[in-house]
Amino acid sequence: MKIMKRFLFGVFAAVALAVPAAAQTLVEVQVVAATTLELDAQVRLPRGSFRAVGKGVDRWVAKVRGGEGFGRWEGYVARGVARNLRDAYVHQLASAFAAAGYLPEGQASYAVGAERHTRYLFSAPDGRQVLLYVIEAPDALVWLVGWSG
Repeated sequence: MKIMKRFLFGVFAAVALAVPAAAQTLVEVQVVAATTLELDAQVRLPRGSFRAVGKGVDRWVAKVRGGEGFGRWEGYVARGVARNLRDAYVHQLASAFAAAGYLPEGQASYAVGAERHTRYLFSAPDGRQVLLYVIEAPDALVWLVGWSG
């Protein structure tokens, strides 16, 4: 009987410790889903603690392949558990671009040292383009959004 009580206590303790980690991930996903971009009100992009500004963005933009003709860069960084949600971020952004009329035009991936770079190009019928550039670094997931014109 004593062994069974200890076992149940251990199970409940493990569940109680696991709940905050799941809750943190859920909050991070909700932060991403609940934010908007000012450049094109129809496109919803991450904001809040994920957004990188200033010289940090310039450092990442310098790594972009084929970024000529794109400007007004916005950078976003996910670290820790949120870094593992790469596919969810890309899917959310691609869906947001499609809803705003930007359709996928091309995709290319590159290995750059320890980083993996993926370039997604979206075009609108009126000729406007958006470049989504994802950098998977060992310690962070960075995605940059550049607008044509």
